[in-house]
Amino acid sequence: MTLVQSTIELTERARAQVRTLLGGSAETAGFGLRVGVNPGGCSGLTYNLALAPGAESDDIVIHSDGFDVFVNSSMMGHLRGLRIDYVESLTSSGFTFTNPNATSSCGCGNSFGTPEEPERAEADDRLRGQVEDVIAEIRPFLQGDGGDVQLVTVLAGNGEPGTAEVHIRLVGACNGCSSASATVTAVIEKRIKESLPEIGRVALVS
Repeated sequence: MTLVQSTIELTERARAQVRTLLGGSAETAGFGLRVGVNPGGCSGLTYNLALAPGAESDDIVIHSDGFDVFVNSSMMGHLRGLRIDYVESLTSSGFTFTNPNATSSCGCGNSFGTPEEPERAEADDRLRGQVEDVIAEIRPFLQGDGGDVQLVTVLAGNGEPGTAEVHIRLVGACNGCSSASATVTAVIEKRIKESLPEIGRVALVS
């Protein structure tokens, strides 16, 4: 299972431009778009877009229209809810970013800052502990079939139902199994949401 597109949204103009870039060379056939952040810029962080051949071990994979978007799970706290557009004018063209996590930005639109929120980190850690308890209940069922599940990232929401996210990885016999998506949906996701209504999404990390 992958995150739904609302986690990071690309407008139709942005998706069209990415498809154009991917189709510009035979060397990029089958590539996707990597979205990330780097330290730097006048506001502390800068957006980083790059064409990438595939997902890495800790990536969240988001299916877009004709290509995949790759986001390292460690960056989701900065990027969840990000909206990417592509704008053309008489003087310039390029991708633009609307980020609900940004508390400051520079005139170029490519640099942003986020607040230091120890409360948010504490909420993530607290919810992670609760999710780990639920996974401990599920684990014997998976291990009985030679598989297991690893908890990668937990992003706490605002306390309301459906506002938090959990990112997991299937390992052992579960990894690459034809029924992996069914295992996530029917077993892991169902049990986590039953126990913790705050969880709105359970994403499978490759």
